[in-house]
Amino acid sequence: MVLAHDINLVLNGGTLGNKPALVYLTGASGVGKTTILSCLREHSQDPNTIFLHFDSIGVPSSAEMVRKEGSLENWQEITTHRWIEKIVTEYQDSDIVVIEGQSSLDFVEDACNRFGITDYIILLIDCDEDTMHQRLVHNRKQPELVSEDMRNWLVFLRAQATRKKVCIVDTSSQSLESTVCFIQEQVLDKIRMTR
Repeated sequence: MVLAHDINLVLNGGTLGNKPALVYLTGASGVGKTTILSCLREHSQDPNTIFLHFDSIGVPSSAEMVRKEGSLENWQEITTHRWIEKIVTEYQDSDIVVIEGQSSLDFVEDACNRFGITDYIILLIDCDEDTMHQRLVHNRKQPELVSEDMRNWLVFLRAQATRKKVCIVDTSSQSLESTVCFIQEQVLDKIRMTR
């Protein structure tokens, strides 16, 4: 597993304490976000940890996103802010909220700042292009997602994560079990120790 930065840097030296702590799994299509979140939920025995899928609210077509919000980027930013607001208003009694979805790291940070979430961790779930292609075409049967736009998004998120010193979890050659174990032990368990 390749990590761009030590997870302790992301945890701000263990100073977490406000509720809820947010763990945001972002990344391009096919990197494993949904599968990881589902596994984390399945193995969780903590009733105070909530698991959410960004796309559970429904994702309109690209044309509809542009019609409603002016651009795909605007739709993503507005929807990210809506999700963070929902977490603050509906899950404030939870210790940890884990959400997965495609979102710019800037949008997550801006939304957390806007709605007063001070304890948050962003993890970029990533994989190489060949692995992403395999997953999208053969596993998910969504070859239309293998595009230059998705490759550009993958590269953009990597650059953003590197610049912001956000932890990058590379799922290219790691088993699902080891990835889930890493997030459980190095992120969720560490947060719980501060509660």
